[in-house]
Amino acid sequence: MKEQIDITPKSEIKWPQGSKIEVGPDVDFIYIMRKDGKFAMPPIAQKMATDYQLHEEVLTQTFLEEYDTFFAKLADIFKWAYSSRGNFELHLFDPDILESQVRLKSSGQPIVSLDPLMNQGVQEFGVSRGYFLGGTKDFDQVARPGYSTLSNQSHDIATSVNGHPVTVSEDDIFSGGSVIASLNALLESGVAINKVIPGIQIGKPKKLSDMGLSVDPIIEYQTTDGADIFSKLDLGDPRDYLLGASGLVIKLPNGEYGRAPYILPFVSTTARAGIPVEIENEFALKALQANFEFFNTVQDKTGKPVLLKHMDHSFLVYMHQMYGVDPNTEMGQITAWLMENIDGFWETTKKQGEFQEKLALLKLPEDIVFLDVNGTLFPDDAVTGYIPEDDIALLNQAVATVKSKGLAVGLCSDSPLPQLQEIAKKLGVDGPIIAENGNIIFNDGQALTLNELPEIETHKNKIIKQAKKLGFQQTEDCTAPEFGGKQVDVNNSQWSFGANRKTSVTVFGPSQLIDQLGLYFNHQQGFNTDCSPEYNFFAIHPGENYKQNKGYTLNTLSAYGHNIVMVGNSMSDWVEPEHGVVCAFVGGARINGNATNKAGYISDKPTMKGVIDILEKIQ
Repeated sequence: MKEQIDITPKSEIKWPQGSKIEVGPDVDFIYIMRKDGKFAMPPIAQKMATDYQLHEEVLTQTFLEEYDTFFAKLADIFKWAYSSRGNFELHLFDPDILESQVRLKSSGQPIVSLDPLMNQGVQEFGVSRGYFLGGTKDFDQVARPGYSTLSNQSHDIATSVNGHPVTVSEDDIFSGGSVIASLNALLESGVAINKVIPGIQIGKPKKLSDMGLSVDPIIEYQTTDGADIFSKLDLGDPRDYLLGASGLVIKLPNGEYGRAPYILPFVSTTARAGIPVEIENEFALKALQANFEFFNTVQDKTGKPVLLKHMDHSFLVYMHQMYGVDPNTEMGQITAWLMENIDGFWETTKKQGEFQEKLALLKLPEDIVFLDVNGTLFPDDAVTGYIPEDDIALLNQAVATVKSKGLAVGLCSDSPLPQLQEIAKKLGVDGPIIAENGNIIFNDGQALTLNELPEIETHKNKIIKQAKKLGFQQTEDCTAPEFGGKQVDVNNSQWSFGANRKTSVTVFGPSQLIDQLGLYFNHQQGFNTDCSPEYNFFAIHPGENYKQNKGYTLNTLSAYGHNIVMVGNSMSDWVEPEHGVVCAFVGGARINGNATNKAGYISDKPTMKGVIDILEKIQ
């Protein structure tokens, strides 16, 4: 009888020894952690002790004991999660030992610490990698929440060390790319860096070597067979998986920074720790259950609940901004609530993060004044694109004044983007452009589509068939007269599509055609229409109500941290001020009493002169 070979993947927990750790082909994946309880638990215990008048040392010991239990459960969850990747090892390190070795290697030089755990007798440089919602994409090195800007911190460090060379300590380094911004900030402030000492180094940090910096790690990981070290290792701290203990620095929609744990529905654990995507949800539920047991056991032992306000302030900011959670809410309740709603919350977070990434590519200014076009810069009945040179000169002067105050000036209209780009050039307006009723945002050579019209070509083909059926002749796509185009000869049975539209369809034609199109597309789902036979105009727009799309876009920009002023002449340019957008109107604007009472400013001058009047009054 042949002997059977056991091919079951092995999972081990190790405390590695030595400074160089070689990873052989017999190990498929390693996750590295530091036992950080003595750093993570005392701040929570201190807040809770103060709040409830409890003995702080006793409470701290309770937290540490339960944190050890939480970590044991977390280790089992990791062993389960990584079993599908083959032989797995969880490597643990004592941060106190790593710190003592960093101090020895610094040879008495001043230490600038980028590691939050190493904060006594050193120059702290509070830096973090900033991520968009969902944690799948980072955008820059930022100041750690609660710290001053990187430039202010580096200047203070330079003043303190007074020209003495320093050692820079970091908890871990992969390629070295994530710390370059921090090192450059120090160098630019005049800090002389002798060497960089990472507690744990994965691979060779070529980017730091290219800067001419010496890297002298405490622990160094390398593969023995030439395999890609970055595909076989990842790291994190236990506190990153306990709600409110620490976590990833996340940029919230309003521009503030919060912290989020490395689990759904906050952060993709696949992106942050290499957890297989097919079990990411189950991993989160197991980790949340361990959280739930941690908070409930602390409450059972102390007789007092752990509240959101007892946790890291940046986590409180995240929970309040994203979910409106009250600071006095019990952490056990929050954890249970998250488990019940994990799928919906994660779907929303993921979409918001994807939108953040796209919005960031536009490089939008923080403060923007948007100008409507038809009825605001031009009269509603404009039949040419002519603007007196004197008016353009006065507008240029007003725009320059606004820009000197730090505000950008752009256009916001129902018109297509190419036409708006042309008129912006003509007027000397170089700020962002919102086109097609809020469906498209353009800036810095990049365009972002917020709303799309499904099956747009199908709709156009249906319009063509209806027009042929009625005996009308299609001509070339039409550009509005105010943008230099010509009107369609509707009295000669001609019709055309509006030119250059990407997210909507417009038709100019005889009233009989317009009326029939309105009847044909009436009550169809997935879009809404604007039918005006008296003005020889028909349009198909995405969404339920095209009149709200512009306001939705302005509100979205406001929600994502931009200060918006909208200058217009009608209710389509109106946004309730509760959303943060300030609206102003030129003289003769068609607005109701509510808008009149709540508007930021209403000029007594019409069109272009009213726009100039408003721009001159913007602070």
